[in-house]
Amino acid sequence: MEILHVELTDLEAVKQFVTQVSEVDVLPHFNEQGKMAYESRVLPDIVTTFDIGRFQILKVVCTGEIVGFGALRDGNYLTHLFVSKSVQGQGIGKRLLNALLDTSEAKEISLRSSVNAVGFYESYGFEATGSEADFNGIRFVPMCLAR
Repeated sequence: MEILHVELTDLEAVKQFVTQVSEVDVLPHFNEQGKMAYESRVLPDIVTTFDIGRFQILKVVCTGEIVGFGALRDGNYLTHLFVSKSVQGQGIGKRLLNALLDTSEAKEISLRSSVNAVGFYESYGFEATGSEADFNGIRFVPMCLAR
């Protein structure tokens, strides 16, 4: 397993990976409106993370296949963290998160956690900063990590 910087040539593979993980782990927690909003807005938004002036983007590769992807915007906002179901529970998500956070000196890191990932972020030390919310059917919990 390697954690590597994402290159522009990875764009299609990352989009495909995020789509696959989303179908299994994220979309089942949304109503129809949320699924449509996620597919029309969030998935295409992956392209914006390839702006290296604003984002630190990393991938996890295992036997030539992407099994993790993460993006940190402006050093203080985690926009994406995806790990393939096949390798969840092996510490890959925490290693990827550590690698992203190591690129920043920010005292606070915030994010909007998918409802299925709240426990993961809590185990890392993130705390909810509000209750579960809904934006166009996309459910999330706002969270923050003070460092």
